[in-house]
Amino acid sequence: MIGLIDIGGTKLLAAVGERGRGVAATVRRPTPRHGDMVAVLIEMLDDVRHGQSLEAIGVAAPGPFDRAGGTLMNPPGMSSDWHRQELATPLRKRFGCPVQVENDANCAALAEAHLGAGRGSRLLVYYTVSTGIGTGVVLDGELVVQRHDNEGGHQVLWPRRLGGPPCECGGAGCLEAIASGRAIAARFGRSGEDIEEQAVWDEVGTWLGLAVVNTVALLDCDRVVFGGGVAVPRWSRVEPALNATVAAHLKLQPAPEIRPAELGEDRNLAGVLLLLGR
Repeated sequence: MIGLIDIGGTKLLAAVGERGRGVAATVRRPTPRHGDMVAVLIEMLDDVRHGQSLEAIGVAAPGPFDRAGGTLMNPPGMSSDWHRQELATPLRKRFGCPVQVENDANCAALAEAHLGAGRGSRLLVYYTVSTGIGTGVVLDGELVVQRHDNEGGHQVLWPRRLGGPPCECGGAGCLEAIASGRAIAARFGRSGEDIEEQAVWDEVGTWLGLAVVNTVALLDCDRVVFGGGVAVPRWSRVEPALNATVAAHLKLQPAPEIRPAELGEDRNLAGVLLLLGR
């Protein structure tokens, strides 16, 4: 039995799973802003393992993080109590098993590549558009991890000198600063769930379309998948402007297939289970 944790900006998920048999017994809690964060994760794992031992634990974590040390760094949008939070060492000591921490967008990308909207692609780029924006890249079924992590949410589309809004990464005009759930609420005064005006979603779709254009220019990927709590529920509103932007600006390469994610909110858990099952 493998323990699985997904740390998000607004929610925590914990579950157990088995190689080749998928994720089961998921529990969900709001992400705390203060307190002993690891104690909360331990309690959630205890709730789902029902006294059984764990052979390994996988954690899908927001970036940036220290992969080798299994430690969060300073994930944008999360309280300072999460900054520099060690995960691997205390979980390993508590449960007596190996612990692997991986970027949450990478986990989602791997899950969608094998089980969801990325099936059959050779080079998949996954964007999670949620509280923040993250990216993962899968080539021939394997994660692509270079010096650090892919940070497609921090490509600059609206420079500061042209009025681009500040981003929690310290820059300005990043995709995350203009099209994430947090950015939409800041810019339009309401959460995406409460916005019905098509003009807003046309703008969001335009920014996401420009991100696709940049992605294809650099990677020539054959598929782009959008997931997350902003993109998927509003896909019918976002897709027209997104596709129109790609068609208008991508001239030298063919457009990739662009699809919404197919898996549910446990895609990160499924991805980390796939990662540990190899």
